[in-house]
Amino acid sequence: MVSLRRMSRPQLADLPQGARVLAIRLSAMGDIVFALPALAALKQARPDLRVDWLVEDRFAAVLEHHPLIDEVLIFPRKGWRSGRGIGPMWQHLRKLRKQRDYALVLDFQSNLKSALQLLFVRSKQRVGLAAPLAREGAQRFHHVHAEVTECAHRSERDAALLHAVGWQGSVQLQLQWPLPSDVVNAIPAAAQDFTLLHTGVTAYGKDKEWPAEQWIELARALLKEGHQPRLLWTPPEKEAAEAIAHAAGNGVELAPATPSINHLMALTDQARLLIGTDSGPVHLAAYRGTPVVALFGPTDPQVYAPPGTKVQIVYAGKDGEAPPPRDRSKRSPWMEKIGVAKVLAASEEALANL
Repeated sequence: MVSLRRMSRPQLADLPQGARVLAIRLSAMGDIVFALPALAALKQARPDLRVDWLVEDRFAAVLEHHPLIDEVLIFPRKGWRSGRGIGPMWQHLRKLRKQRDYALVLDFQSNLKSALQLLFVRSKQRVGLAAPLAREGAQRFHHVHAEVTECAHRSERDAALLHAVGWQGSVQLQLQWPLPSDVVNAIPAAAQDFTLLHTGVTAYGKDKEWPAEQWIELARALLKEGHQPRLLWTPPEKEAAEAIAHAAGNGVELAPATPSINHLMALTDQARLLIGTDSGPVHLAAYRGTPVVALFGPTDPQVYAPPGTKVQIVYAGKDGEAPPPRDRSKRSPWMEKIGVAKVLAASEEALANL
């Protein structure tokens, strides 16, 4: 349900021809992907609008070749985190102030970090989430608030910002856009028709980890079923991925390196199937149309299921059952409840539905 707190609210239909709109979703990768269906809906409703997107530097590559975005604005998180102080941040905010006037701002982030950006963005029409989904007082910087339930899927929540300005419709949960040819050609020709396993987790999401012995058993079973299992990895994850591949035996190998997010997208585009836990790469691959099997334990698939039409969910809980409170510092016992046989069955179903 969407409620509007101000009667003098903007309407998409009333925006000037060719007006500029700013979307703010700084992080993380999965959350950016969840907001992309709202972007597609916005451009479908008003193809004439020009859309800029403000995003953290570490995730800018997700958006830099997106055909619906006119300009990607970079929030310099790396400069801030590297200890260079306030200099890079102040330069960014001054540039943002001088950027342009926006007819409409859509604050998909709606927290203190995005509120800081809003202090320097020139716009009289800012739409964001209402509290409590708007955090750290961010709602005070919005002119229009969209209220949605906490159990709403993330893409539906982001679409609520468009409903708040008069848009009616449903979002499209899948879209693939072209990548640079040099990136696509960098993926070896031998890396075709494989099944990709995303075994790694971030330090912030340690509770999403599926046991290594389960990945080993799954890789062996997939191999027997005629798959070509390939393990996705980043440099910090390479040693753990190599250990799984070695233990699984001949025929299970590391996937080609993905030195950028664009390389990651090119690799997952070529995969026959991707199996992984609730993560940014899984969400991004699903949105681009790769068949996906997503393993959920400490997070609720009703809220965080990958956006796509070729998605199979393996959930440790019962249908409609909320997961227990999260402890991100260690593996959730719920992940250990997910059996290999159930993942295999979901993989077969994912491929059978193509």
